[in-house]
Amino acid sequence: MEFRRYLGVHHPPHHALRRIAERVAGQIDCRDCANCCRETLVEVTTEDLDAIAGYIGAPRCDIVPLYTTDAGQALKQTAEGCVFLEGNLCSIYATRPRACREFPWLLTASASLGSRLTSIFRRAALCPIVYNTLEEFKKRMGFVAHHM
Repeated sequence: MEFRRYLGVHHPPHHALRRIAERVAGQIDCRDCANCCRETLVEVTTEDLDAIAGYIGAPRCDIVPLYTTDAGQALKQTAEGCVFLEGNLCSIYATRPRACREFPWLLTASASLGSRLTSIFRRAALCPIVYNTLEEFKKRMGFVAHHM
């Protein structure tokens, strides 16, 4: 929370965070973790569903009731996580939804860093890439926590 306030005052360049995130992402194998697949609800688009249907070899109208909730709005969750998660691997990896391809959304340029800070910090407890990126970014920014 303190670092988020610090960033709000100091307005860091988003390209510095992106460079750190690119390096950190290259060092971490998501298959060792898969927390995102276990803990997040994946919203899907019509394009995502069409790609999944093509990959599975079934019409979209058949896969929607099997693999999605809310008439195709999100992927179903099982006790282990995403309906397509097998161990720590995605069984539809080649055609995974856009939300999965872009997670943890540190490298996206579609929105400013300031508008994404809250969601980025929320994902730090879930994703080692986010956590390690933020820890290195703290050092780069010269942030020092003030303990009470």
